Amino acid sequence: MSLRILCQCTRAVVGTQRLLFGSSSFKGFQNLTRHCSNDLKIYTRTGDKGQTSLFSGQRLPKDSDFFKALGTTDELSSHIGLAKEFAEEKSHDYVDQLERIQCILQDISTLLATPRNQEIIDDPVREQRIKEKLSFNPRHILELESWIDQYTSLLPPLSNFILPGGGRISASIHVARTVCRRAERSIVPLTTTGLVDEQVLIYINRLSDYLFTIARYASLRDGHKETIYFRPQSSASSRKVNKDVSESQQVIGGDN
Repeated sequence: MSLRILCQCTRAVVGTQRLLFGSSSFKGFQNLTRHCSNDLKIYTRTGDKGQTSLFSGQRLPKDSDFFKALGTTDELSSHIGLAKEFAEEKSHDYVDQLERIQCILQDISTLLATPRNQEIIDDPVREQRIKEKLSFNPRHILELESWIDQYTSLLPPLSNFILPGGGRISASIHVARTVCRRAERSIVPLTTTGLVDEQVLIYINRLSDYLFTIARYASLRDGHKETIYFRPQSSASSRKVNKDVSESQQVIGGDN
């Protein structure tokens, strides 16, 4: 991991700790983690009955909307991490982007686990301050869009469906893309009710477009042909599709 990305991830973790514990409690948390070392066990047994806690302390069933969204976002980051390792083996040039995305997904997990619960807030000033802390910066969305435009310019035009594949790296990114779509669906109930900043949903939506683009780019970079699918209607339409594909694409047709 590059030093720049490592610093970004560290800032994200520290920011989360400060948000959760406050400035004074944060120092206590640092001391606690410093002295626990090997005596700190990974299991707590507090979730053995199917409930666990949000950052706010609220306990909910593990199959609630919050934890479905958190779990799927974690799964997405894991798939991106796997694809990143494959891409790094071949020295692909977007590895740092995938690392940055994983850090941003960690920030998103913080927002998902810290809902904007307006019912318990009586102070409008404090309510606004909390909203600001729990807001997602739209510049991350613009960053994704710039990356999408950058790599799209390197790809052959696409006017038909493609089948996921195109080599190990491309296929692994396609898996991450489908998990990203599932993460998006799981976040919708939280943003539509105002519990999570709607910019989070926009980011995840744009992320799936980015992963689709990068999967195509990975296939092209590794010299694999992407498979274009079309449902043939006539021999004329078949000839048109074959005429439109580039050297890095191949066509497979379904049944009539």
